[in-house]
Amino acid sequence: MHALVYFLIVLLASFFLQLLSPIQIEARNLNFRVLFEADLIRRDSSSISSFYDSSMTLQERQWRASLGSVSLGHNIRLSSSFFDEKDVKTDVIPNGGDYLMKIGVGTPPVEVMVVVDTGSDLTWLQCSPCQRCFQKGSLLFDPTKSSTYHPISCNPQSCNYPELNSGCIPNSFSNNESCVYTAIYGDGTKSTGLLSTETISFPSADATQSTFPSSIIGCGFDQQGRLGIHGDGIVGLGLGTLSLALQLGPNINYKFSYCLTPLSSTVAGKLKFGADVTGPGVVSTPFATTEDSPTFYSLTLNGISVGNSSVPVAQDIIIDSGTTLTFLPTSIYDSIKTAVKGAITVSPVPDPENALDPCYETLPSGVPDVVFHFKGADVVLKAVNTFRIFGNLTCLAIVPSDDSLLFGNVAQVNHQVGYDLKAKQISFAPTDCTKY
Repeated sequence: MHALVYFLIVLLASFFLQLLSPIQIEARNLNFRVLFEADLIRRDSSSISSFYDSSMTLQERQWRASLGSVSLGHNIRLSSSFFDEKDVKTDVIPNGGDYLMKIGVGTPPVEVMVVVDTGSDLTWLQCSPCQRCFQKGSLLFDPTKSSTYHPISCNPQSCNYPELNSGCIPNSFSNNESCVYTAIYGDGTKSTGLLSTETISFPSADATQSTFPSSIIGCGFDQQGRLGIHGDGIVGLGLGTLSLALQLGPNINYKFSYCLTPLSSTVAGKLKFGADVTGPGVVSTPFATTEDSPTFYSLTLNGISVGNSSVPVAQDIIIDSGTTLTFLPTSIYDSIKTAVKGAITVSPVPDPENALDPCYETLPSGVPDVVFHFKGADVVLKAVNTFRIFGNLTCLAIVPSDDSLLFGNVAQVNHQVGYDLKAKQISFAPTDCTKY
């Protein structure tokens, strides 16, 4: 009976959610401050990720890591002028290139590995009984075995969120209604389930835990996607009311930062809650959000420099840890590509997948620095930020888009990136993240 109830809820969810109008609510206030950290692990790291798939060929793994993931709500259309028409099959790119962190969920805590995503808000994980889930390598959380799991009751104050499709679904097996959500991501991943409260904890190396009861999460009973997520769920660190960063708010002084290690590294990066970005070379830029996109951290990008070449931009760009590549309008991308090619004396080779350009057989010498001139902050990108291994090739990790500007996680590697939600600014500091 238990499984049948959830199955019927999931089937009804998509229909009813279209009829519901979300309203604004405030994040809950907590009353103490802590400072703690978690490891950040590349999904495709053979030495430190439990989700490493040894059955994949090197080219398949590097293709997935190169093209990467796209966070919630980004309706990215790769530039049609960039691809041969016969090769354009979808308007989004496949998932991959994520960073994972370990959290504890429930009482007693169950450790799960979740994707860290500043481009979405809801924290969710796959739950049992699961009608349709990404089974390979993923853990299913059983809410019946946790003493602190509680489905959210249905009323206008607790079940409607402006940044999420959510609403009350009639439950024919009881007098109650179920608070159901659907989260759809830019790469085609979709999760449907119950909004609930549960204890979230962050284990540390000294066996202590920072524990946060009654955190709002999604318990996903139906997941879909082309390739699926690369973990047990997603932790959302966006600007919406459901964001874990907002829920932890006063506990972490509304601050968090991360330092992403390169794909080739055998060392995990770090995500720190409550800490400022420190060290030499720190620069800061304000972020803004819009009523239409309350989740995203939007930065003003004045221009981009490649060596001695300068390309004006004067547009807003979204910074996103859950999107792998950097997306630029076609005209700007073309100028960047031309400047990069001009600075490298080695002749490029064609990408057999017709997806990235330029590509080289090995990373050539003379790769120029690429500087993103944000408002008040010049962020210098080295070769590790602008080129990625793709099969037997090394290719530019920037792609053209018809309508999106995204600053992806490859561009953020080896930088401390700090988010101050009160000051409404993001800080960058060049750092060797393997030693952070």
